[in-house]
Amino acid sequence: MSNANVDQHPHYRHLTSAIWVLLIAAIFATVVLTQRSLSRLADSREVISHSLRVSKALSDMTSQIQDAETGQRGFLLSGRAPYLQPYYTALAQLRLSRAALGIALSEDPSALAPLDVLDKAIAAKLQDLDRAVSLKSEGRSGEAVESILTDSDNQTMIAVRVALRALGTDHVRRTNQVQTDIEQEVKNYYLILGVSILVNLILLAGLLQRFRQASLQSETAQHAVDERNVELSRLLTMAASRNAQVQGLSELSRFLQSCADLGEAAGLLKQHLPPLMRAASGALYLADAEPGPLHQAFTWGDKSYVDSFEAGECWAARLRQPFHQPFETGTASCAHLQSAYASEHNSNNIQCLPLMAYAELLGIVVLEADLVSDPQESLEIEGSRRFALEQVGLSIGNLKLRESLRQAAIRDVLTGLYNRRFFDESSQRELLRAVRQQAKGDYAGLALMMIDIDHFKRFNDEHGHEVGDQVLREVAQVLHRQTRGSDVAARFGGEEFTIVLADITEQLALERAQRVRQEVQELVLHAGAKDLGCVTISIGLAQFPAQGVTVDALLLAADKALYEAKAAGRNRVVVAS
Repeated sequence: MSNANVDQHPHYRHLTSAIWVLLIAAIFATVVLTQRSLSRLADSREVISHSLRVSKALSDMTSQIQDAETGQRGFLLSGRAPYLQPYYTALAQLRLSRAALGIALSEDPSALAPLDVLDKAIAAKLQDLDRAVSLKSEGRSGEAVESILTDSDNQTMIAVRVALRALGTDHVRRTNQVQTDIEQEVKNYYLILGVSILVNLILLAGLLQRFRQASLQSETAQHAVDERNVELSRLLTMAASRNAQVQGLSELSRFLQSCADLGEAAGLLKQHLPPLMRAASGALYLADAEPGPLHQAFTWGDKSYVDSFEAGECWAARLRQPFHQPFETGTASCAHLQSAYASEHNSNNIQCLPLMAYAELLGIVVLEADLVSDPQESLEIEGSRRFALEQVGLSIGNLKLRESLRQAAIRDVLTGLYNRRFFDESSQRELLRAVRQQAKGDYAGLALMMIDIDHFKRFNDEHGHEVGDQVLREVAQVLHRQTRGSDVAARFGGEEFTIVLADITEQLALERAQRVRQEVQELVLHAGAKDLGCVTISIGLAQFPAQGVTVDALLLAADKALYEAKAAGRNRVVVAS
């Protein structure tokens, strides 16, 4: 039988498996026995330590009772109070030693009865000592001396010594028995451990023999294993790289979701996108709206790129898929990369990648990277770029969707002005700010305009609601042009509008209202080829705090002024009185 056949034969495979199982079992038994031996040795040391603590407590109690007796007799013989200091010190130490002894014997039920005997003997002895001290302190020296000469005092001391000796003897006996049992267990463990080690050596010798047979396998099989290991290593490296990329993209997506607008998102992408693209040079273009031009958000590397271009100039934008530039032929190249611009970029690996989300083109990434000779690595890089752009596209798409939802919540859909809800919140905020400025003495003024389109119903009745909507939009555009960033222009309802003018005097507010009215009057509107005629508006103007100190009061005052303007012939501005 050849070496290769020996290794493949079922009998030898089963034999090797059996040896492995036995060796593992033997090693496990050795570890367990070793651990138990060490544990029992630790128990032995603990038993000895416990015995020493008990012996010390018993010895201390004997000495302390004798010290108390000595201090008592010194006081009785001399009558001097300083001799009581050792007496009371010994009593205090005796209580501590008794507590330590109780703790040491707390887990030994057999010690409860001897401890009780000891406590009674000590209590009797301490009672005799205290009685003699009390008699001496009361001036009855004769009775005190007689009390210590009686046989009762001697008997209590003997009882204490007997109790201490009995407790110590009993504890030593139990300790010796436990120590003997532990030593016998350890000897048994050592014997079994020796047998286990011998079995381990025999099994290990068997495994070494099997390993020598396995080492004679063919070079072809070993070469296949090496190739598989190399492939596995490559896959692990790819997996680690992809995992790092996924973590980076996850972190980037989390930050992108926290951005306030696309400008802030572009600043974040400028830092994180180039490493993900793995290209020396590149640029990111973002679209404000679709369809519309794409504007450069940022670039990296040493190449220059155009500031903006139309979506139709890029094949990636038109095809909605990645596009490699064929500069060598000059055909089907993106228009924004052609002519002199193409001569600067002499690489053959320039590509445009679309940034998509929810079937909408959000931008284009232009890359110029070094060519990769390994096809597998090239595919990996391409897949990595596409995955990164998918995630970034989703994040930017969510950001734009969130912004559009926010705008929809505060903007009137037809006119693009703020809606009534936003007006209520912002006007209240501006009024509170004006109140604070007034309290500080730096109040500049605040005005509110109520605007109504004159004869608006005529446009709807004569030309239809689409023309009416057109009139509303055109008037809204005028209001938008005539307001500053700090002003709030809103559609109040129907054909009524309102504007909150912050930091403005009454005269300037009146001039602003007249400009708005004049510009609306100059509008030229057509419905197809038909002239719609002149559009005019009436405006009521109220000033804080002259016409009101609350938003409702200002609205009421401006509304009354508006009705006065209507009654006076329309197309005019009336200041509330």
